[in-house]
Amino acid sequence: MVVNDECVVLGRIRAPALAADSTVPVEQVMEAGPTTVRPDARLADVAHRMHDKNTHSVVVTTSDGRLVGLIRRDDVGRTL
Repeated sequence: MVVNDECVVLGRIRAPALAADSTVPVEQVMEAGPTTVRPDARLADVAHRMHDKNTHSVVVTTSDGRLVGLIRRDDVGRTL
């Protein structure tokens, strides 16, 4: 996860990007604006959002964009 000094999420870096040339700036390999949800989101809604966005994980942030955590599709599937 890429965050600024205030822990506001700027983007994320996926595994294939980690294989990039180490001299490349992070902003060139990160995925800007990842899918996010709030901590009070219902798991069913999170599952639907993952499906709609075709993603295997979503970032959990506060209303001002601060990083709280990450929820993976497997985690949601085990709970529902």
